[in-house]
Formats: sequence, structure tokens, C-alpha cells
Amino acid sequence: MVRTRFVEGSAGVRLAVDESGPASGAPSILFVHGLAQGRGSWEDVLRGRLAERHHLVAIDLRGHGDSDKPEGDAPYVDGAHFAGDLAAVIEQLGLLRPVVVAWSYGGVVVGDYLRSHGDDALGGLFFVAAALKTGKPARALFGAGMMSNARGLMSEDGATYEASARAFVEACAAGTLDASRVDASVRAMLRVPVNVRRALLSRAEDYSVELERCRRPVATLHGELDQVVLPAMSREVVLACARAGQGTWLPGVGHVPFLEAVPRFEDALESFVAQAATASS
Repeated sequence: MVRTRFVEGSAGVRLAVDESGPASGAPSILFVHGLAQGRGSWEDVLRGRLAERHHLVAIDLRGHGDSDKPEGDAPYVDGAHFAGDLAAVIEQLGLLRPVVVAWSYGGVVVGDYLRSHGDDALGGLFFVAAALKTGKPARALFGAGMMSNARGLMSEDGATYEASARAFVEACAAGTLDASRVDASVRAMLRVPVNVRRALLSRAEDYSVELERCRRPVATLHGELDQVVLPAMSREVVLACARAGQGTWLPGVGHVPFLEAVPRFEDALESFVAQAATASS
């Protein structure tokens, strides 16, 4: 059963959180969603077999879903706020060395956390097609699914934004996503205000230094056919982080392996959680 609660994050921003699985005595996994998505991205995972033996937690980032949406740019371009939000979730939910799963733009949020708080409170990092570099210098690491829709994703015009959001969601899969899944993802995107979208897409970041300093186990999982965040991004993570193992590349899979390749995603994550627990003991 999925349970919903709220946590007070940085600067008093209220964050929506879903939990499933054992609330105590089980390894914790914290899921961080991508650009203009929400905790609903992980709904199938939270209701799946990992919940039998793991405490699963998924959050709505500030500006998304049921979390507060402060006005202006500063709450989103200052990475210390995202870092403080993750720290608040870990502390207030009593997560003991959680493995953090960062998908897509979630990599930026985790990079913010590492920059501000280090990795002492973490058990490991599991990057799923995650962006650890953004902005103009990193353009070559993003595919047509992102670049051809970026302008529309920042549009104030509702119809333009909705069309770009749908095109973006459809580009996330190597094949065809179920229509209900596409519709749900588009609805999530329509809840994200334009100031949030523009602020997030304006950021230029490089977390290579933070990855080099990371002392916790790190793994990458990336679809070989990803046209949003190119597989080259995960190769950069592996090169930057001394604790990163060999990256896992999924043939025939795009940007959403937790939807396109559920058993392989669950197996890879469960194996990594076990390895991280051994490394921490």
C-alpha cells in the first residue's frame, strides 16, 4: 500500500512524499523524478516487488505535483534549496543511508545535494539516464527528444506547452508507451508553472567534482536508445566517479527503463542496494 505524507523542506516549502514497503528495518530507497514529472513516475515501482523487502520513498520536487510552488526563479536556480529538500526528506523520514535513485533531471538535484551536504548520509547513488551536466557546454549530451522540445517546454502559451510536453513524453520511450501512461505524464507536466520550467532549464551545471569526491557506491543504468539524455552522459559519470562500477546499458530501451524494462530495472536496482549495504557495513 502506498502512503502519502508531507515534509517541510528548504525555506518552509511543503513537499509531497509517497512511501511503500516496510517503514522500518528494511533498506531505504529514495526516488527522485525528472523534469516536470512527479512522484507518480515511480507509481509502478512503489507498488511492485521491491516494496516487499524495501522501504520505498518518492517525492514531488518543489514546483512539481502536490509540493509547494514558490514564485520567482531563486527557489529553483539556487541548488541549495533542492539540496535542503532532499536532506529534509532523509532526516524527517528517518532514512538510514538510503540508496538514492535519480532519473533524468533528478541527477541535477542529487548533484546539488552532494555539493551542499556531501555523501555521509547516503548509502549509494543509482543514476538512471541521469543528467549530471546541463547548459550550453553539455548540449552534445542531450538528444533530439530534449533539444527539439526545449523551447516549447518553456512556453507561456498553454497549447504550445501541452503539445511540446506530449512530444517530449512520447520521445522518452524507444517504443510506444501505453496511452494512459502518456496522458498521466502530460498531466503531471501541465501542473508545473512556467517560472519553474524556465528556471530549471536555464541552469548550467557540472557535478564532475562532486562525483570525483563521492565515496559511496555509484551505478548507472541507461537505455541504449535514449534520445532525451544520451548514453554518453552515463559514460561521463563512470569516468568521473572512481566508485562507479561498469555502467549498465539496456538494448532496445529509451529514457524510461523503469517503464520499458521493468524486470531488468528492478533486478539491477535490487542488486545494487544489496552491494551498497555490504559496502556500508
